[in-house]
Amino acid sequence: MSIEDPSPSDQATSPNSPPSLRPLPPSSATSVIVSTMSSLGVVLVLLLLVRWVLPPLLESSRYSWYRGQLRAEYESAGEQLRNVSLDGLSRVSELVSQRVTPCVVHINVKQSVGAEAWNREKIELDGEALDSFQSDGQGSGVIVDSEGYILTNYHVLAGGEQIDVRFSDDSRREARIIGIDQARDIAVLKVEDIELPAVAWGNSDTTTVGSPVWAVGSPFGLHGSITFGILSSKHRADLSDSHYQRSKVIKPQYSDLMQSDVAVNPGNSGGPLVNGQGELIGINTAILGEWYRGVSFSIPSNLARQIYDEIREKSKTPRGWLGVKLQGTDEEIEPPAMNGVRVVGFAGFEHSPARRGGMKVSDVIIRFNDQPIEKPAQLIALIGQTAAGSKATIEVVRNGSRQRLELELGARHVELDVAP
Repeated sequence: MSIEDPSPSDQATSPNSPPSLRPLPPSSATSVIVSTMSSLGVVLVLLLLVRWVLPPLLESSRYSWYRGQLRAEYESAGEQLRNVSLDGLSRVSELVSQRVTPCVVHINVKQSVGAEAWNREKIELDGEALDSFQSDGQGSGVIVDSEGYILTNYHVLAGGEQIDVRFSDDSRREARIIGIDQARDIAVLKVEDIELPAVAWGNSDTTTVGSPVWAVGSPFGLHGSITFGILSSKHRADLSDSHYQRSKVIKPQYSDLMQSDVAVNPGNSGGPLVNGQGELIGINTAILGEWYRGVSFSIPSNLARQIYDEIREKSKTPRGWLGVKLQGTDEEIEPPAMNGVRVVGFAGFEHSPARRGGMKVSDVIIRFNDQPIEKPAQLIALIGQTAAGSKATIEVVRNGSRQRLELELGARHVELDVAP
C-alpha cells in the first residue's frame, strides 16, 4: 500500500497547521474591523457623556441633595422654634434690661463756653461781668459701687463745671469727680444718698468674639435705651488703617478696645456694655465717624476696673481743694498795689468751695490760715497740705477793704498719669 503526500489544499485545511499560517477569510476581517470601530465608538460616546452629561447630572444631584438638606433644616428649625419659642431670646433681653437699667445713669454736664466763640454779649452774674455762659453736655455712666461710685468716660466730663446725675428712678444728684485717667478716658464720680444697686463686674478677657452683648445708656439724651448685638472683635489697638482713621471721636490714646455692632450714638459714652448675665464687660466710649455705622468700641471692663481700683485707693487721703483760678499780682500790667494772688475765675462753678464760701472774682487773697500769700504756687501748696473737708480762714482784699472768709475746703480729685 502506497502512502501519498498530502496536497497543498489539504495542508491549508489541516488541523495540525500553525494558526499563523492560516489566512482569515474576508468576512472575518471585516467583522474584526467593525467590532473595533464599535468599541471605539462606545468609548467615545462614554467620554462625551462624562464630559458633557455627567457634570450637569452631578451638579443637579448635589443641588438636589443640598436643597434636601435645607428643607430638612427648615423643617427641623420650625419644629424647634415651635417648641422653644422666640420668647427665649426676648426673655433674655428683658432680664438683661431689668438687671442692668437700674445701674445706669444719665449725666448732664454744664460747661462754660467762651462768649466770643458764640458771638454772645457779656452777661451779668452777681453784679460781675463774665465772659462765658452755660451750655450742656450729655453722656451716660454706670453705678459700680452702692456707696455711690459711678464709672464713665473722661471726655463726657471734659470742660464741665457742674455735673448732675439722673438715676433710673428719676431722682437727681450733683456729683463730684473722684479721679480721672485722661489718657485712657476713664473718670470716677461720687454721689451721696443713693439706694440703687451696682452693676456686677464681668471678665472681659474671657468674653469671646461672637458673643451676644447689650449696651445701655442715653443716646441723644434718651435715658434708659438698650440695644443688642454681638462682640465683633477684641484688642483693637491700632485703627490707622480704618476708613475713618481721622475721626474726631477716635483718639490716638485709646488702646485695646473691644469692637461690637451694638448701636452706640452720641450720649451712650460712659454707659455699660454687658453680657448675657448682665455683667459689665466694657465701657462704651467711641464710634467711627459722627454717628453709628455698625461699628462701636468700648474699654474692656478689666482695664476699667484696674483704673477704678487705683483711683479709689489714691482717693482715700484726698488733698484740699479751693476751686479758684489764680493770677499773681506781679503778673498784672500795672505795678502791683499789694502782695497776694488775684481770683480770676472759679473751677467747678457753683460746685467751687471758694464760690460757695462767698469769694468773688477780683478778690486778692493775702492770707490763708494766717499764712501770708505772695505767689499762686505758695497758696496751692498750702491748700494741698490741708485735709479735704477742713475749715479754712482766708483773708482777701475786696474793693480796697480787707475781709475774712470762713469756708470748707473740698477734695481735689485724683489724676492718674500713665505717661512713660
